Amino acid sequence: MSLSSATSQLERLALTVRRATALRTITSKARQRTAVLPHIRKWLTTIHTKPVYSSASFTSFSGDVSRAPTNKLSTIHLHINQVLNFLPETTPDKYALSGEEALRILSTLATSARQQDLALIERMLGSFTPLCGIQVDADVHSHILRGLMKHGNVQTMLNWLDQMHEKPGNVKPFLEHWHAFLDYCADTGQPRIIRHAMSKMAHSGRKPNNSTFRIFFRALFNSGAPVNEFYSAFDRIENYSFRYDESLADMLHEGFMKLNLPQQAVEVREEFERRFSKRVVKANAMQVEWEEGLEKEVERCGIASAVRLCEEFRREGYRVTNHTLTIMLRCSRAVADLEYAERALHVEAAPVQWSILITNTVRAGDLHGAHSIYRQSQSCGLLPDAPLVQPLVTALCESAFGSANDGLIDKALELYNELARAYPPSSFKHAAPKAFGRQRSDGPDAFMYGTLLRAMANSVNVQKYSKVATDLLADMEARGITADGHIAVASLIVMAMRCSTSFDDALAAYRQVIGKGTPKAIGVKGYRWILHILSRLSFDEQRALPPIWHYFEIVKDMRRSGLEITPHVYASLLKRLSQLAGNASQEHILRLAASVRRVHDHLTLDPSITPDTLLWNQLMDAYQRVGLFVEAYRVWEMLLISEMHDHASVSIILDACGYANAWPLAQQVVKKLSERSFLLNQGNWNSYVECMCRNGMLNDALKIVCLEMGKNRKDVKPDLETARLLLTFATKTNQQEEVATRLQRYLPELWKSLPADLAGLMIKPERL
Repeated sequence: MSLSSATSQLERLALTVRRATALRTITSKARQRTAVLPHIRKWLTTIHTKPVYSSASFTSFSGDVSRAPTNKLSTIHLHINQVLNFLPETTPDKYALSGEEALRILSTLATSARQQDLALIERMLGSFTPLCGIQVDADVHSHILRGLMKHGNVQTMLNWLDQMHEKPGNVKPFLEHWHAFLDYCADTGQPRIIRHAMSKMAHSGRKPNNSTFRIFFRALFNSGAPVNEFYSAFDRIENYSFRYDESLADMLHEGFMKLNLPQQAVEVREEFERRFSKRVVKANAMQVEWEEGLEKEVERCGIASAVRLCEEFRREGYRVTNHTLTIMLRCSRAVADLEYAERALHVEAAPVQWSILITNTVRAGDLHGAHSIYRQSQSCGLLPDAPLVQPLVTALCESAFGSANDGLIDKALELYNELARAYPPSSFKHAAPKAFGRQRSDGPDAFMYGTLLRAMANSVNVQKYSKVATDLLADMEARGITADGHIAVASLIVMAMRCSTSFDDALAAYRQVIGKGTPKAIGVKGYRWILHILSRLSFDEQRALPPIWHYFEIVKDMRRSGLEITPHVYASLLKRLSQLAGNASQEHILRLAASVRRVHDHLTLDPSITPDTLLWNQLMDAYQRVGLFVEAYRVWEMLLISEMHDHASVSIILDACGYANAWPLAQQVVKKLSERSFLLNQGNWNSYVECMCRNGMLNDALKIVCLEMGKNRKDVKPDLETARLLLTFATKTNQQEEVATRLQRYLPELWKSLPADLAGLMIKPERL
């Protein structure tokens, strides 16, 4: 199909859909350049007097299409992919879609939210400007999020927000994006997701504020949460920069009064005020409103524009404070911004503002730059304190994960020692022991100790740091900080397990640290970490089989503690079993196959878990790697029927068909995917080619690569990996020269990009 015919199909498709709600002004400019070519107009008015796709088969793009008809979605996939395949590299004179049409299609795909729909959304965003004339910005993502909300899967929404900055356009979600999502969760009574989202917000640099907490409380009321859940929410809020707001106290009191629980209403309000009343900021309602306006201006337009807006607010009565400087630097990473804001606002920067610069620079991946800012703060006369040091310590410790040496941990300990010397234990008050969490402290606090302990537990030389950990625990005790929090307990368990000599010893070490009767809390992440380590212990045995019984004993403890058993718990163990299958002996493969079956049995009998696509993929991959093809194919059929498959699923089953010499089934896989308008990506095509080669069909594979692979597709074409596969299998039948010749003839651009030596073969001798 040509670009012109594909465009005409899209135009007729767009005519069957009702107009969406008001769109941005920019779409009208893009609409003026929408392609309506004369010969297409003639084709529409003569040969095809009736629309090919009747409006009866479609619902409104702006309506509820959470279960949109398959034929509608198939039509969208077919024609959008055709148009994208023919889009020019440069900005066209006429766009294939108007802005309104493109946004409606995004909404429909998001409302369906299958794996292939989300993949097509990302493909559209990658070529959005040449497609419809609109830049990918925050408003486009708002449109997608509204569609995802109609679909109703909160995890899909959260994943989109969390990964927005990595998608085309590299847009970081604004506070309004997060709050729209949180409002949805509150309306549907899902406070657990809000807790998770607040952590991701803070990690992305969008700190939860009082409006966020108001939504959180509303979610708790809507879910029918008991009083202790509200107290748990107060614990979480204490970790953030919460400013006391009497209206929140009123909201809590009124909420329980409406439930006819007057005693709880009084108790919850008193507890709220006991914890937060000292955080009161004496500001009128206009002051708060002005500061919210400044936050949005900084986020959207930058610091200079926000300073100008601040001057306007000041003339209206706004009072500039140190907090104003904090707002201005919310997105900054340069000391020059801090100096500019100091001069413009006539406010001197405090450690908290320097901490913002360091934190933002660390998040940008510039550890050296963050350390330089820290040293500049010291040259300005600031003493090291926890807000300044913590971001650097965290970054060093996180960078140490997976590192071949422990030098970064040693640097983190140096910074800790600087801070500890500046604030010795004698300067701490011992009146009230601190619970393990993120306290506001000038000196080392519980969060910093947890960060260091976790890094040492993951270190290369865990024996070396076991002595250092003992010293840190003594320092914590001297400062009145208890080591009974999630991170500390999990770190101590991991260190003890890694210092063990057998799986029985490792389980005993776990039980000793966590305690009996009333075991210490370690949270979901703590349990996942412990299980990950347990499944990978080897005790000098190169291919030690993960201890299934020991593993699920800890899973039982996790369940007894009231924690959710997530798909990751099973996927992590299956992944380890898959890794051990590579180049294993037949005897070891049989033992691994039995272990995979046992894990599947546990999964089948566990009523508390709902497997996701990632888990099913991991199970399918584990089965195929231990030689149980029939079981792997059953998993694939379940994924296909339930429409839970993704591109990873396709590559796994094609690999399985290749190793099992099941070419007819591989053909069925590709046929059924084609019927569902599921487009193979680059990895899927390479798996398909490899499957053909493993089934003795090198000539057919070579034909597919030279004539069909990536035809009319910009994002798929034969590459270095494709050529390597063909040449590797060609050596087994002495056809390498034939393969090289045909690649040179049919794929000259690929041929030019290939190295002279590929797959151990000299493919470009001088005579070629």
